[in-house]
Amino acid sequence: MNMPYKPQAVEGTAHYTELSELVERLKQEHAELMQVLLDMKEQSIQAEQEHDKGKARGMLVHLRLWAMAFQEELNRHSEWEEQELYPFLNVYFHKHNRPTIVPSLWMLEKDHELAMDHLNSFFRAVHALKPDSDAMQIKRAGAYLTHACRILIDHLEKEEQFVFPLTERVLTDIDYLFS
Repeated sequence: MNMPYKPQAVEGTAHYTELSELVERLKQEHAELMQVLLDMKEQSIQAEQEHDKGKARGMLVHLRLWAMAFQEELNRHSEWEEQELYPFLNVYFHKHNRPTIVPSLWMLEKDHELAMDHLNSFFRAVHALKPDSDAMQIKRAGAYLTHACRILIDHLEKEEQFVFPLTERVLTDIDYLFS
């Protein structure tokens, strides 16, 4: 996001500083989450395409541990967004008699829930794998993770397309207020 020049007075305001910190944290965490998602998706596709069932199963077990750690990090990030970022934006836009951002956030939450459903299906599918599992069961398990990653990648991109223009608007309003 290219932020326009901000006058010195604005940079010192509490709201500008708070919002800038929120936006920077969002950018940093999204970049980290996105990289993990891209890597996990690539490895889950490799597991789906692996012809050696034992090797594919081992890859999926490893991915299951990785995905569980990722889910914890994603939950922490989502809680932060819901407790700090979204309330800040919702209060700001509600105070200005603009349409609420709650419906848009609701849509993003539904995407998140769908991805979590696929991730949980992946966990169950990998847990159910046995040494004699057939190739279809292995491919299905990998496909759950691949699909969860695709949904979450899209979710992060949509969230940025939604949130960054809102934060730009707030910063622009603060600019006008203090210039």
